[in-house]
Amino acid sequence: MQATTVSASRGDGWAVVRLITPGGLNKLGSSTLESLRDVLGSLLADPGVRCVAILGEGGSFAVGADLREILRLDPRSAREFSLLGYSVFRIMEQSGTVVVAAIDGFCLGGGLDLALAADWRLGTDRSTFGHPGSDLGLITGFGGTQRLPRLIGGRAALAWALESRRVKADEALRSGLLQEVCAPEEFGTRLEERIQHFLSLPAGRIEGANAAMNGFFTTL
Repeated sequence: MQATTVSASRGDGWAVVRLITPGGLNKLGSSTLESLRDVLGSLLADPGVRCVAILGEGGSFAVGADLREILRLDPRSAREFSLLGYSVFRIMEQSGTVVVAAIDGFCLGGGLDLALAADWRLGTDRSTFGHPGSDLGLITGFGGTQRLPRLIGGRAALAWALESRRVKADEALRSGLLQEVCAPEEFGTRLEERIQHFLSLPAGRIEGANAAMNGFFTTL
């Protein structure tokens, strides 16, 4: 199976980053994470880009790491892999740019960690969320174990992990994981409207809110 590739397109003040895996589900292997780091690092450092949306093609946002790669890692390389993913998501969190995770389909494991690092999460009613790695004795190493409890509460996050819950969009919305849910056929339009809304806000308001709230989340 081909590795998941990363592409980016730009408009006036915005950019869309796409995860693409021809014939398969999007996975966050090391090469994909390196591409995400480079693409997001460049876009989020550009003062001309005020909103970045991340979405997955082909029926998934992302389903986590490539298990074939994970099983080959020794302790040192496993730590390096974990730090790579963590560094990508910290780039998102520390930016003054609004990052939207646009989720249509599976959002699991490291894919959920990626979504958790965004400022706004838009899902469709066919989206599914969870950290299923516990079924295999794996715990996500990209920071999701800290970000998820901060969003939905410690008890709920622990229950999701212990039960390997597959959470549907309506529950994700009620819990606070998602801010917005739409029908799949409305997904593109709703994402465009959300991007335009953020672009219409004063730049200082976005940067100030991000700085204040990110400080809260990282010290909670």
